[in-house]
Amino acid sequence: MRWVHVVGFIGLLLVVYGLISAIIFSNVTWYSYFVVGGTFFLGYTNYRLKNESILKVLEKNRTKVLKIYGFYLFMTIFIELIGRILFHLWKYPSFNLPEKIIHVFLIGYPFAFFFIYESFVLIRKRIQSFSFTIILATLINAFLHEIPNTFAWEWKYKIPYITFEVLQINIVIIIGWVVLIGVPLIAKKILK
Repeated sequence: MRWVHVVGFIGLLLVVYGLISAIIFSNVTWYSYFVVGGTFFLGYTNYRLKNESILKVLEKNRTKVLKIYGFYLFMTIFIELIGRILFHLWKYPSFNLPEKIIHVFLIGYPFAFFFIYESFVLIRKRIQSFSFTIILATLINAFLHEIPNTFAWEWKYKIPYITFEVLQINIVIIIGWVVLIGVPLIAKKILK
């Protein structure tokens, strides 16, 4: 399975590029590189550790990967409609419509969900408690995904009334990551 090593290496390079792109160059498209690379690298790590992995699914059932992606795309639209359109909680100040379609809908959210699930699997293998795994996965992913954005501002939040922040991230956003952790877990349940 030599291709898996290549995927893992490319994934690591993309993660590093995404982080450097955000933190040093304030590149608003950093997140696409970061989540695609993170998915590949964490998928590779899980594959090598003989854990459940999207790369194993890809090997055995490519149609299932497309179904998972389709579910993630549906949830992207749902979350964007509720959070951004209905409640105006965030915006993408530098993106025009085609860029939103590419970097938010087709890459950003779906690959973030793949990334989140791969990280959840890694954490779950070390932590016995499901509840503690959710808490830990939420905190790790919230900070890992949100802190670089404070340099690039691909998305900006507008949280009313609550101003308490941890490392420049509003507490509502950190707690809201529980929803994002839940999406891949729901997909796992319904797309067996």
